Amino acid sequence: MSDTIRVSMEELSPFLTECLEKGQEVLLTVTGNSMCPFLYHRRDQAVLRRVNGTALQPGDVCLYRRRSGQYVLHRVLVRDDGTTRRQLEKKKTLPSSLPAGVVRYTMLGDAQTDREPGIAPEQIVAQAVAFHRKDKVWPCDSHAYCRYVRWWYRLLPVRGMLIPLYHLPGRIGRSCRRLLGERK
Repeated sequence: MSDTIRVSMEELSPFLTECLEKGQEVLLTVTGNSMCPFLYHRRDQAVLRRVNGTALQPGDVCLYRRRSGQYVLHRVLVRDDGTTRRQLEKKKTLPSSLPAGVVRYTMLGDAQTDREPGIAPEQIVAQAVAFHRKDKVWPCDSHAYCRYVRWWYRLLPVRGMLIPLYHLPGRIGRSCRRLLGERK
């Protein structure tokens, strides 16, 4: 018998908010494929901690709520604070187009190529501080994890071609199993 209970984020939201406000860390199972190859649907988990919405930096993973009400776990690609604009994997900071003191983020899922700009600090619910993946804990500040993130973001210009190639072996395997299963 499984100890897993599945609830929607809408149902979980009040409990999540209460735990985070008390300073507790929350372990949340990832759903969806937007963070592949780092995080897999219903296999991996994110350890979430309350965060000041203006303190995030490029490369941080956070849970935020879209204006539509949907909760999303994505990575900060760009932080624009009204004076400078910092982007993940860019060595220089650029002048900001926002008024001074206004902070906005551009988010991007690791398996995506379409950026989501204009995320305000008040939309940020929590920051991921670690991930549970294949029975191993990966702290977000570990050297190996940070190196992996930098490597993956250097491939951003060709990511649209890499994602289908990444999933190709699994698709071939499933097709072979289906064909072999039909012959029996």
